[in-house]
Amino acid sequence: MPNYEQIFSDFKKGEISSFYEKMYPELLIYTFRLLGEEFSFLSEDCVQDAIFQAYNRHHSFSSTIQWKVFLYSCVRNSAISILRKGQAKNNYLTTQEQSIDEDFSLYLIEQETLTLLYEAIDALPEKYKRIFELSFEKGLKNTEVAKQLCIAESTLKKQKARFIELLRANLKDKIDENNLFLLMLVLTEGNLHIHLHT
Repeated sequence: MPNYEQIFSDFKKGEISSFYEKMYPELLIYTFRLLGEEFSFLSEDCVQDAIFQAYNRHHSFSSTIQWKVFLYSCVRNSAISILRKGQAKNNYLTTQEQSIDEDFSLYLIEQETLTLLYEAIDALPEKYKRIFELSFEKGLKNTEVAKQLCIAESTLKKQKARFIELLRANLKDKIDENNLFLLMLVLTEGNLHIHLHT
């Protein structure tokens, strides 16, 4: 398994040879799966664009997880953009986007991780449980959540960031680095509600 901490450390210094050796193939495989056979020839473009965006802000990443979340999110967004531009029929795009979201979610989180997640949430103060319910389970927008909680949207954003920080601290010794990254990615994307009850 690649040593992501070392690769991240090199990347932050502007050294990307270890990234291309170990992580580039992983991102490429992920992109192939998202784009499907018809658009797979654009996979390298998606990955290169994600690397370019990440490299341009490599000093701003504070953790390996944040960095990986950014890279995978860029790839996912590029793949959806390509499918939109290349669509022949609306129903094809809808099917592909739904497939990407389902694949993305199912790939990222397994039932065992969800169980650990709920245990960690149970240990948090009530306000964070409420944020989880409204933002992630119900999928409400920040403005809607802030209104229901009678707080400013800026306050909500800070509390959501703190919520994820507390979860990460609680779970870091219970699940491995990869699963922790995947969980944080889904929470950061804010789409956990897609598959919680499947």
